Amino acid sequence: MTVGMILIVLAVLMAIGLPVSIAVLVPSLLYLFINDIPLSSAIARMSGSVNSFTVMAVPFFIIAGQVMNNSGLTEKLIAFTRCLVGHMRGGLAQVNVAASIIFAGMSGSAVADAGGLGSVLIGPMKKDGYTGSFAAAVTAASSTIGPIIPPSIPMVIFAVIAEESVGRLFLAGAVPGFLLGLLMMVMLRFMPQTRDVKVYPRGTLTELRTHLPAGLLALMMPAIILIGITAGVFTPTEAAAVAAVYATIVGAFILRGLTMKRFRGALLQSMLLSGNVLFVVAVAGVFGWILAREGVSGQLANWLMEMELSPLMLLIALNVLLLLIGCVLEPISILIVLTPVLVPVIGYAGIDTVHFGVIMVFNLMMGLVTPPMGLVLYVVGDVSGEKFEHVVKDILPFYLPMLFVLLLITAVPNLVLWLPDLVFN
Repeated sequence: MTVGMILIVLAVLMAIGLPVSIAVLVPSLLYLFINDIPLSSAIARMSGSVNSFTVMAVPFFIIAGQVMNNSGLTEKLIAFTRCLVGHMRGGLAQVNVAASIIFAGMSGSAVADAGGLGSVLIGPMKKDGYTGSFAAAVTAASSTIGPIIPPSIPMVIFAVIAEESVGRLFLAGAVPGFLLGLLMMVMLRFMPQTRDVKVYPRGTLTELRTHLPAGLLALMMPAIILIGITAGVFTPTEAAAVAAVYATIVGAFILRGLTMKRFRGALLQSMLLSGNVLFVVAVAGVFGWILAREGVSGQLANWLMEMELSPLMLLIALNVLLLLIGCVLEPISILIVLTPVLVPVIGYAGIDTVHFGVIMVFNLMMGLVTPPMGLVLYVVGDVSGEKFEHVVKDILPFYLPMLFVLLLITAVPNLVLWLPDLVFN
């Protein structure tokens, strides 16, 4: 069974709607059977893929985000950001983006960001004069910031597959994430949809003092993670465990919104999400080994070298590829299928793996808000009750800042690498 046949079977299984883990596992097992390779090899590869200290960071980050979401911090965070930016033209639209920037330091997931903030903000935005589709579009667009600013679950998965530093990837995403949020807020300032909506009074010192503790509690989580990792106090996995403990303490004893019932619900949600992600990572181990055994990366690298593309042109070509694939597949499946193929290729071209990792994750976040799949578009559509096509129409302007930042970080690697180089060197 050739790699071409594996990819055809994979495409067919994904097209009929099978989960990505099953769609990847089936052709992998067929390859082993046809090539008379013992099934124990697949089991060993799967167990070896998840039997990793770094992979353990994923469930801990998921627990931290779920616990924070169930503790009532989201509402307090929105009140805090309204004091900061609610007086700007755009009102709650500005609050939406600012809250996503802070929320990014807790969840590391665009879907969690869209669902958590959307359920709280879309309704009030409608009351303030926004159309439901525009409120949903702002929520979807701002949620893409979540996995770019650390912590980031997709970056952990990329780091595991590419055998790269989680800490460097986290820091590399900080500047692009904040830049994307800033450009979105600037664009909202001049959009026609924000002209006649409610603007809130500038927050007073009393209001700021009231809501500041919630904002600081939210900001403390990414600070603990990044400072702890960069100072060498703990590893990324230990940082994720500390974040989970911190979220539980804050939710239960400081905010007092994390009841035992909510805590059980958060743990159950975390178990389901972690199980899905870790099974996909396990299957990726088998699939990556098959691709390596067939020499796919070397063949692709030779083909690209024959084209004599410069590193910049290669990255632009990969951007186009990732954007197109991101429109039809969800990020985890793309990371699993393409990371083991593309990382050796960009290595041959002399492109930094951390730089490419941020570019890849950025592309995949854009795919989450791009039809026809656009998982986040469906999430905010369900929350808002708006039709999919109406949300797509209103999110079109937000592609401009996304594409601008993507091109900028592609053409200027130092914009991505200066912070991790500064800290780790």
